[in-house]
Amino acid sequence: MSDQPRLFEFRMGERSPNTLVVSEANRDAAGLLTGWRAWPGGSLALVGPRGAGKTHLALAWAVEAGARQLSPNADPDDAAATFYEAGGRLLIEDADQALHEPMLWRVLDLVRSSGGAVLLTAAQTPSDWPVGLADLRSRLAALPVARLKEPDEGLMEVVLRRICREQFIQLSDDALQYLVRRLPRTFAAAQACAAALDAELVRGAKPVSLASAKRALQRMGAGVGGEDG
Repeated sequence: MSDQPRLFEFRMGERSPNTLVVSEANRDAAGLLTGWRAWPGGSLALVGPRGAGKTHLALAWAVEAGARQLSPNADPDDAAATFYEAGGRLLIEDADQALHEPMLWRVLDLVRSSGGAVLLTAAQTPSDWPVGLADLRSRLAALPVARLKEPDEGLMEVVLRRICREQFIQLSDDALQYLVRRLPRTFAAAQACAAALDAELVRGAKPVSLASAKRALQRMGAGVGGEDG
């Protein structure tokens, strides 16, 4: 547990929050990543919806563990070479997309027999991946999973600010608080809100005002709950 602040204070720059917020929505996943040396079989799948912060968590882990990133469709021999060069520590993002099955089977076999740590990120649970190799299916079915939940209020604030920043939308603090209190607590709602704000935005204008935030919320059909102030 003492390692957690060092791991999760890693700064990712403009594509992510300045500092990763550990909240009820991602606390369990954060704890599993912090304990990477004890992963059963040396592997873990980090699973969550689009925009859930999988990349931020995974890259923070990769920096802490000294892991190398590997493409999900890498050649098996290249993957094995990278595995050894990285001391057995690999990150494979979007492992449920364009997956090279023999490569992943080889990597999971290597980490199981030689030690190390392999983190896979995906939108779906590994047991649901469309895999043809029977041996790989059985490995994936047994893979431990860290799940990212939909955001609570604290994480929703960080996610909405991050998505807006990526689209060059500046949110005033009062507009941000207004939206966070009223939006559904989902990553999809944060993305829809950013799109609605973008439709309200005049390029080069000052940060989005409270009035613009109210119009954006009405535009996306979320309605306005609670107080209007």
